Formats: sequence, structure tokens, C-alpha cells
Amino acid sequence: MRKGRSILRSLMRPNEKKGNYGLVLLATFFITYLLENFLRSAPSALSPVLIVELGITHGMAGLLISSCSFLYALMQVPSGLLSEALGPKKTIIGFTVFTIVGAILFYLAHRLDLLILAQLLVGLGSSVFFINAVNILSGWFPPERRATAIGVFSAASGLGIFVAYMGFPLASSYLGNWRILYLYCSVLMVVNFGANFLILKDSVQPGVRNVGSDRTSLWNSLKSALGDRRIYPYLVGYILLSINWVFISWLPQFLTETRGLSYIDIGLVSSIGTLTGIPGCIIVGVISDRLHRRKLPLIVFSASSTILLAIFLTLPATSPPAIFATISAILGFTFSIWVLFFSMIPEIMPPETTGISLGLINGAGMLAYSLMTPVYGILVDVTGSYNLSNTIILVSGVLTTLIFTFFIKETYGCKGEL
Repeated sequence: MRKGRSILRSLMRPNEKKGNYGLVLLATFFITYLLENFLRSAPSALSPVLIVELGITHGMAGLLISSCSFLYALMQVPSGLLSEALGPKKTIIGFTVFTIVGAILFYLAHRLDLLILAQLLVGLGSSVFFINAVNILSGWFPPERRATAIGVFSAASGLGIFVAYMGFPLASSYLGNWRILYLYCSVLMVVNFGANFLILKDSVQPGVRNVGSDRTSLWNSLKSALGDRRIYPYLVGYILLSINWVFISWLPQFLTETRGLSYIDIGLVSSIGTLTGIPGCIIVGVISDRLHRRKLPLIVFSASSTILLAIFLTLPATSPPAIFATISAILGFTFSIWVLFFSMIPEIMPPETTGISLGLINGAGMLAYSLMTPVYGILVDVTGSYNLSNTIILVSGVLTTLIFTFFIKETYGCKGEL
């Protein structure tokens, strides 16, 4: 409790009014991001159930899992520009309507094509939220507290995925139907939509430039961002990091087919990593701020996650579920380094291209994830084994660490002049 209060106090601005609004904003954004991640991760958490219910292949299951992320990825670059045209409030509120419609359709659907359509709508609706939220939060928290605030906000992703991975097995076992949990979270999404409508403001803190504030065109903004060589190590690193997450999406089905665990145990092992990712997102940001360094945490946690994943994959099927859960918990914590990218990009890129750069990196990472997820499943169908798919994931982890070590520079304290 004391630690939580300490984090809250550390996030407050000298100006109490602005600090209070920043915390209110952080709270409502946290809930939105939690619910969006629950909806987006539902097909992955439900894969052991849906593969049987729908009678689909691993490749088609991978398509369902990644369909939300595919449209989400394609929208990342224009999402920053939409904030300029519509304003942050209208952009977030307007697109959340698509998320709600998609959630209702997923709850009602019993066919693969309708479930995919539902996930596409969820992907479209949630696509603009993260970048707009990060840009707004960056304007309400100073540099020495920014990574911590973004870390707290980003931790909602782990909590949302945890609710899906652990909640659906519990709902299936004790409520008799996974759709009941999905309905409850969809209703909560509608309530949060109303809260955002009342709380959000169109303007960020005075003196902080928002996305597109210079009224440049999408094409010119893209050219400026892509013409800046500083972005490429981060772009490649984030793409490789995103490929590592593919294994997490396939973890429930992997455990079902290769380790023979029950659905409850699978939910525990799969969800514990997302649960530890919640403090992970916060602690990684705090460590970075306290050390006044971004690069060192990237390297240490990236290398650790690759080693832990290799250990996890070599565990025999007879290992107790607690062993799988323990390694999964530590692995989830180390995967939290992705939050640092959203502190580092504003530190190396000029203000006029920060928004489009964030969208470009987030979109490229999600696109890589979207393409690799069905490929992972197709390789399982073709080879009859998870070995080749998991080898690709491990190689990606090694390359990620090498990129962080040799090609990314320290960014802390920089203001676009690195």
C-alpha cells in the first residue's frame, strides 16, 4: 500500500490541479486499455475451446487470433493524424464505438467469419487509443515521471490479458459458459465509454505540442520520420520484440497439445505471465527513470526473456504446472521492456514527428505480430510439431538482444537532438 501511494505521489505535478487531472486521466485510460486488451486477447485465451467448437485448423485459429491486430497495425500511422483532424477526445470516443460493436458481435457470433469480423471491428476501434493516450499523458507528466506514468498506463494491458487467460477457464468451469464473462466486460466497456466522454479534454497541457500540430500532411510526416535514420534501430528492434509475443498468444494451445494440462492449469500458466507484466511495466519504467538510463534495462531484460523462453520450451511434459507457472511469471515480467520504447521515441525524435514515429513503430510491431501468428499455426499444421515455430521465436529473441546491444543508443534526457 505504501509503495502504491509512493508511486502516486511521485506522479503528481508541482501544480496540484494539473497533477490531479493527470491522475484522473491516467485512471480512466487504464480502465479503457485493460478492457481493450481483454477483448483483443479473447481469441488467444479461448483457442483450446474455439478450435474444438468450430472445428478449425491451427492456421485458421492463428488468423482469428491475429485479425484484430492486423487492422490495429494498419491504423497506427494515420491514428496520430486523426488526432489532429478530430481532436483527441473525438478520436478516442468515436473509434471506441467500433470496439463496442465488435464486442457485441463477438458475444453473439458462433461462426468463424463473424468472429473474425468482430475482431476486425475491435482492432479498428482500439487502434487509435494507445498512441493518442500516450501523447496526452506525455503532456501531463514531466520527463522525470513520464516513463513511470506510461508504465502504469501500459500495465493495464497485462491485467486485461490476465482477465482473459484466467477468466475464461474459470467462467467455463464455474459458470458453464465463457460468453458470460465476455458480456460483463463488454458492459463495463460501455460504462467506461461514458466516463471517457465526460472526462477527456481536446487539448493537452499548454506548451506541449500534440501530434500534427504543425499541420503537415500525412505524407510529409511519414517522409520526415522515415528519413530520420535514428528511428530504424528502434523500428527493427520493436518488430523483433513483437514476434516474441506470438508464442504468448499460442501458449494456451501449445500447453494443451504438448503438455496435457487442464484448461484451468493452462489458464494459470498463461495468465501468470500477464499478471507479473503489470508490475513489470511499472517497475521497468521506474528502474529506467531512477537509473537515468533506457538502454541498459532493454538489454538485460531482453537477454533474460530469451534465456527463460528457452528453458520453458525444454521443460519435460511431466513437470508440475507450478514449474511452468513460475517461469511464465518471470518471463512475463521481462517482456515488459516494450513500454520503454514509448518513452525513448519522444526523447530521440523531434516533436513534429514524435506522434507519427510512435504510430509507425507500434504499427510495424503489430503488423509483424499479425503476420507471424497465423504463420506459426500454419507451420504447426504442416510439420505436425511446434518445434520449427518455436525455433523462429527463439532466434527472434536473440536478434532482439543484439539490436538493443549494438544499434540502440542511450536516450535518457535527450529532446530530439540525439
